[in-house]
Amino acid sequence: MFLKSRLPRILYRLTMPGSLLLGIVLVLLRLGVVSESDARVLTLLPIGVFLIGLALCIAFRRSRLFFAMLAVTLSQTALALVVPRLSPHNAPIVANAIAILLPLNLLALAFLKERGIISPAGRRRLAMIAVQALAVTALCLPALEPVVSLLDRTFMPEELSAWSHLSQPASASFALALLVIMVPLIRRYRAVESSLLWTLVASFMAVRTGSATPEAGLYFAAGGMVLIVALLETSYRMAYHDELTQLPSRRALNEALLKLPADYTIAMIDVDHFKRFNDSFGHDAGDQALRLVASRLSHIAGGGRAYRYGGEEFAVVFPGKTAADVVLYLDRMRKVIEQSTFIVRGRERRGKRRVGRSARQETHVTVSIGVAASNGEHVAPADVMRIADKALYRAKARGRNCTVNAKGTAAVPTMSLADAF
Repeated sequence: MFLKSRLPRILYRLTMPGSLLLGIVLVLLRLGVVSESDARVLTLLPIGVFLIGLALCIAFRRSRLFFAMLAVTLSQTALALVVPRLSPHNAPIVANAIAILLPLNLLALAFLKERGIISPAGRRRLAMIAVQALAVTALCLPALEPVVSLLDRTFMPEELSAWSHLSQPASASFALALLVIMVPLIRRYRAVESSLLWTLVASFMAVRTGSATPEAGLYFAAGGMVLIVALLETSYRMAYHDELTQLPSRRALNEALLKLPADYTIAMIDVDHFKRFNDSFGHDAGDQALRLVASRLSHIAGGGRAYRYGGEEFAVVFPGKTAADVVLYLDRMRKVIEQSTFIVRGRERRGKRRVGRSARQETHVTVSIGVAASNGEHVAPADVMRIADKALYRAKARGRNCTVNAKGTAAVPTMSLADAF
């Protein structure tokens, strides 16, 4: 039952949006849109796509996507423009080496971190790509014939890999990269990793159809578009989502406030004694507490949507709801947060000097909530937020860990946990 409920979400993480773009290419090919007269244009199309992508990556400073673009661009350019001009002996050697190295590069980028393009780490990555290009060129030397034979070695029944039209090491390289990139996406969607997965699939389809065919050009172009979409998606998330809590950010809240109907309710939520919590357990534990509160708020019922307002403060907006409609949901969420526990490692100090680490311990946080509604009046959302903020301070004055309606009474807990830390 649990797997069944999560299956649609897992499938979405694994398939969108890359499968949509690749599906469009498959439909175009099936409908016969590609003709011989378009062959030259379609062979060069991915180069244009990747040049645009590289420029956008530089503008938005997305190094992983930049190096993915660069790796696929160099691979496609070599397969489309260089390999057809090589001798019948050297052409398959270079094509096979590229088919082995390209998925391994995409796999490595799935686990590397953003380190800049012209930074020391970026220069090392550029050097690695240059070394690979030189190594592929060197494989054409007669002295490296034993290495070439290893790259084309058969190590499993041929009927298992004949369908791919690639060497078995190349097929294994694509399969390994596909499986390893896919596993983290099952647990959590990441735009960059998803784009690498579908660029890998597009590259496989391109390589197996031939080095300079129109179909290969379309597949490579689709891979480039997938990377560009990921670039736009990550840039949007940076602007409108809070990196720590993964909730929509204050900028997203400001835009949402402009679209509210006449009736709406806003709740302001603050983590109780957060500074004391940070002093007791450290900023890492404080970040952990904020993530816990955010994860609970992201599932609030009643049609509300949570936002990271700033610091330890959150906002929840309920379009089309009155305060009476949502106070019950908010106070229920307050109790859920109160009952949630997590493990932190405290710090023992003697004076100003740390003397060691204390044992891991279980702790929790509580929140105070202030609620205000527009009541159908033409009140600016900023004014309603100020009223909700005043209600929040009333909740703190009443002992914290309670919900206060600006025009009602407080929902006070039977037992306060605020002094636990």
